[in-house]
Amino acid sequence: MSGWSALRAYAALPATTGPWYLVITLLGRIPASMGQLGSLLLVSGATGSLALGGATAAAFAVGQATGGPIIGKSADRYGHRPTGLVAALLHALALVLLVVCVEQDAPTWAALASSVVAGASVPQVGPLSRARWTALAHHGRLPANRFPTAMSFEGTSDEFAFVLGPALVGIIATATSPRTAVLMAAALTATACVSFALHPTATLVTRGGEKDGAATAPVLRVPVFLLAAGLAGLGCYFGSVQAGVTWRAVDAGSEGAAGLIYAILGLSSALAGVFVPMLPASFPLARRLQAGFALLAVLSLPLAIVGGLSIGGLWPLGLLIVLPGITIAPILVTAYTQAEMTVPVQRISWVMTLLTSSVVIGYAIGALLSGTLADRYGPLAAFLVALGAACVGVTASGLGRRRLAALRPG
Repeated sequence: MSGWSALRAYAALPATTGPWYLVITLLGRIPASMGQLGSLLLVSGATGSLALGGATAAAFAVGQATGGPIIGKSADRYGHRPTGLVAALLHALALVLLVVCVEQDAPTWAALASSVVAGASVPQVGPLSRARWTALAHHGRLPANRFPTAMSFEGTSDEFAFVLGPALVGIIATATSPRTAVLMAAALTATACVSFALHPTATLVTRGGEKDGAATAPVLRVPVFLLAAGLAGLGCYFGSVQAGVTWRAVDAGSEGAAGLIYAILGLSSALAGVFVPMLPASFPLARRLQAGFALLAVLSLPLAIVGGLSIGGLWPLGLLIVLPGITIAPILVTAYTQAEMTVPVQRISWVMTLLTSSVVIGYAIGALLSGTLADRYGPLAAFLVALGAACVGVTASGLGRRRLAALRPG
């Protein structure tokens, strides 16, 4: 498939899934990116304590990281429809309960518990959607040469949701209140995520309980671990860069600019993700993953120097953050494409949610570590942690290059 033919393959995706599937999956990802910031603004605004708001947001992240693989494993065992419905309804109810706890001045533990449940029940639309594309490919309804295009669409959708979710929270919270923003996330969950759970593609994912050869096929645990380690490094990179950018914005007296600058990272990644199918088949996935992490580290150097040494104002950060952004979606698309080859199709939901949780865990580590170091030593410490996180990805993909190169579809 030529480069431009690969791009034209995007237009063929709706014919495989139905016209509304792509819209539903995009909308269904947005609540997950709204919950953490929404809970922070809700609690800190009501209590006047940024520390308590941060603890609530952290509880949401911990719940999301631990609950993701559980939801994925349940989806493999019981099916996407029942698992998706339970997760969506529980998530929406937990968000509403969080609002009630804050409004009624309930004990702190009640708000934290609600946030944990809300995080643990995030419907995992992105990972489960990737599992459905894998099932479509195994059923022969998605040609093999279009699977990379489907994965690129998924990566681009993740990045757009990553940008749109916090932006919506900020707009709604400013125009009305943080409570309205959290309730909007609950409403979107009850509509888009429920629609995703009920979509006909949910029935294509074979349950792991069925007794056939594929169901008993082994999981390639070392490649899964290597991919998870690499994406944990990528998540740590996200958290560290956000901490460094936030320090610079606060120091300049423009706190709101931090979100805008960081959003550019997601936008440049989303745009780069669109063109991933144009990469030649002669560029193997294992080599592509290692090259992506190496390029991430190299292209982050100007950002680390300018941001860490406080050279110029904030606008250079907005320009330089575009450079590492163009490597992120290709890394994610490549990692998830390889993940599809590490497990039988009956366990694909589990491995997809595991990788997503690895990113979340890495982000939490990066944000905590870099925020602490930046408070003590300045922004350079945060950007150095980001470079180190990129090197973790280089190391994981390099150590496992031979094993990852041996992976084959199916």
